[in-house]
Amino acid sequence: MAIFFYRLHCRHCGHTEILSRHEAERRLQAHKKLRAGVQTDEALLDELVPNLLPQTPCRQCGTVPLQVTVQHDVGDWSEQKRCLACGSVIPPARLAVFPDAEMCTSCQSAVEKGETPGPPVFCRRCGSPMRIGTRQIGGRTRYVWICTNETGCSYWCEGTR
Repeated sequence: MAIFFYRLHCRHCGHTEILSRHEAERRLQAHKKLRAGVQTDEALLDELVPNLLPQTPCRQCGTVPLQVTVQHDVGDWSEQKRCLACGSVIPPARLAVFPDAEMCTSCQSAVEKGETPGPPVFCRRCGSPMRIGTRQIGGRTRYVWICTNETGCSYWCEGTR
């Protein structure tokens, strides 16, 4: 899965912000450009977000359109490391203790508790929420998405949302 970040720049007031894929999806849902509560395919989302984000108003001055730049890695824009799950900035104090940390403390603790960090994931078969769990696959323990519906849907999938 490619990790995308979107840099929004307002030509009117000069306000600039960097959004993760999750933050961009939430912003589009808030402006009724995407339906809330419906899981959008990542490939479709990668096509829609750069085309729909310019139609949302600037948070500072409210003007439209915004200039959107797509980047696979946030490193070109800032020295701040961002969480892979939610896109928030990982505090420097955490990086001083765990230099290889890829998630913020709240997302990491959610993963360790077996909860889902970031946006909710729904089962493709029954529509119930899914959670992160472990399975033995090929002699190795792997993290997989497991359906929480206990009435017969035993769907699980490996990999990304």
